[in-house]
Amino acid sequence: MRRDDGVGPAVVEHLDARHSPTNDVDLVILDGEPTRVIQEWDQRQLVVVIDAVFAGSTPGTVHRIEFGTDPVPPQGAAPSSHATGLAEAIALARALERLPSGLVLLGVEPRDVSLGLGLSPEVEAVVSSVATLALAEVSGVERQPLDKGS
Repeated sequence: MRRDDGVGPAVVEHLDARHSPTNDVDLVILDGEPTRVIQEWDQRQLVVVIDAVFAGSTPGTVHRIEFGTDPVPPQGAAPSSHATGLAEAIALARALERLPSGLVLLGVEPRDVSLGLGLSPEVEAVVSSVATLALAEVSGVERQPLDKGS
């Protein structure tokens, strides 16, 4: 409901429509509430989160952050488009010892997160390439879910 914040669901819909589902990958759309996110992450080998992120780049820029190798932003400093973001979910999952073995964020720089439907042309233009990146992340890893952050 906030324009470019819908990039995650758009990528999941793209993947769902164009790729045969397998037992190794789950496509999940979440609203970003940290406890629901953590519940989905629990017992996962690999999670790929796709979300709008603010990093000060050109709209449509794709950012990749691998948590575990890249530093986790301090609580409240994640570039998420939500009041509680990925950093809060990661901190809580770590405290509860429920952080997935592998966690990758594919973040897309939004142009417009105002109320409304539909992606900006810049973000719409990268949906297919982000889907391809997500598939590349999960290829070659056994029993991995593909998870969409809100």
